[in-house]
Amino acid sequence: MAIFSDLELSAPEVISKGIFPILILTSIADQERMKDYYSKNPEHPFNSLNLKENQILAACCSYYTDIPIGSKFDVVFSGRDVENFLNVTAVLEYASYNRSFEVDMVPNSITSVVAIIDFPEGKPEILNKLRLENEKRDFNTYDELYLTEKKVLDKILKEFDKKKEL
Repeated sequence: MAIFSDLELSAPEVISKGIFPILILTSIADQERMKDYYSKNPEHPFNSLNLKENQILAACCSYYTDIPIGSKFDVVFSGRDVENFLNVTAVLEYASYNRSFEVDMVPNSITSVVAIIDFPEGKPEILNKLRLENEKRDFNTYDELYLTEKKVLDKILKEFDKKKEL
């Protein structure tokens, strides 16, 4: 089984091999907590947040590159099982950094951003592997998910094939 963290590529390797963009989903955000937090700022869009049926509010981050709002992804995979990816349609629609600043991208950082992600063709079942924000981390139950493009996934799988040959 291909585990994404086993690649352990350095930033120059990731960039030179074109293994980006990858939007890392770490948990599903707690909407009620968000509304309570933002109620102190009546102008913030989260005060009137009503997600559509095919949208999620997720904590996420990006390594090695900024990912602008409007970016589209066509593949999702679990960090512990890269080879069993799913073809999806997903769009990054909104991002709020540090839960208070609206931004036009998910910045290149390990710092979490809260984002609205739309799955126009329906939310895939794999999203159930994401931890709910208010639950304890349990790596036996939950996993991080990775949204990317098929061409990026092909490069990742090629890197796993190289490791197998060693």
